[in-house]
Amino acid sequence: MQKRKIAVVGLGDDATHAFQSMLKILDGRAAAAWELSTPERAEVLMAGAHSNEPAIAHWARTDKPMIAVYEGGSVRPVGTHTLCHPFRVMQLLGVLDDIERALVTPVRTAPPVEQLHPGWAFAESLRRLTRCTATGRLYASASAFGTLFVKDDLSAYFIGADLWPQFTQRHVELSALEGTAERAPEGHARRPVLELAWFSGLNGPAGLAPWLDRRAGHRLRRWPDFGLVRGTRDQLALSAALSQNALTLEQLAQTTRQPQAQVERFLNACSMAGILASAIDATAPAPVAPPPSRFGNLIRGLRQRLGLSE
Repeated sequence: MQKRKIAVVGLGDDATHAFQSMLKILDGRAAAAWELSTPERAEVLMAGAHSNEPAIAHWARTDKPMIAVYEGGSVRPVGTHTLCHPFRVMQLLGVLDDIERALVTPVRTAPPVEQLHPGWAFAESLRRLTRCTATGRLYASASAFGTLFVKDDLSAYFIGADLWPQFTQRHVELSALEGTAERAPEGHARRPVLELAWFSGLNGPAGLAPWLDRRAGHRLRRWPDFGLVRGTRDQLALSAALSQNALTLEQLAQTTRQPQAQVERFLNACSMAGILASAIDATAPAPVAPPPSRFGNLIRGLRQRLGLSE
């Protein structure tokens, strides 16, 4: 079993202690053996989504995985790996196994933003903002229909009445996000950043996003928030297919009998929303096989730690 190191920063005492206890429960039951470490030696960082710890700023400049922890009732961060506190053992297990799959899978390096299709400059700048430390700044992006603003903690974005219907229904050329000293106008509506991420992928330029690979197998980490983004019947079918199996672009189009261009836009949206897991090789990423009696042992371990064992 592969040994992995994980560090914890920017969490409250109760969250830190809960994580440490659950890590002991998962010993021998996860796809890898996880042990606590310092940020300097860790392969994965578990951090408060809105923490200003210096270690998080340093981590954001690397390509190492980070788990963003947010409190129940607050807005879910836009990122690849997130956990809601209070933690649930099976959710933690799923995130750690997901990260293990990513660590053992070859990663395709995305081209720098200046080499991307101009239409993807905004989406790429938003992706990079998810790895920055929040300092309370606003970032702005201009378009022919007005300017939108994004809070650097990704808790909200602000958009005008002229731009919003255009942005959510078709492709709008947006400039890359840049820090600004301006304040969002009072007439701008406050909206969830998850919506911004979804439609920047769904309504981006035609074709697969530059950071995705046509040969890769894809699956959903979780379903899209269709209550927010107003999903269609076709998108429901695509979600169902990617929840059952990991599929390549061509396989997904064939399975759902949908045009490849439509499937590409859906994959782009899921990637921007942080809910798409991909493997670079031609075969789809298979779920990590659970060790024998994993769930039975897990329940017994929980009962023992809670003092409920017979």
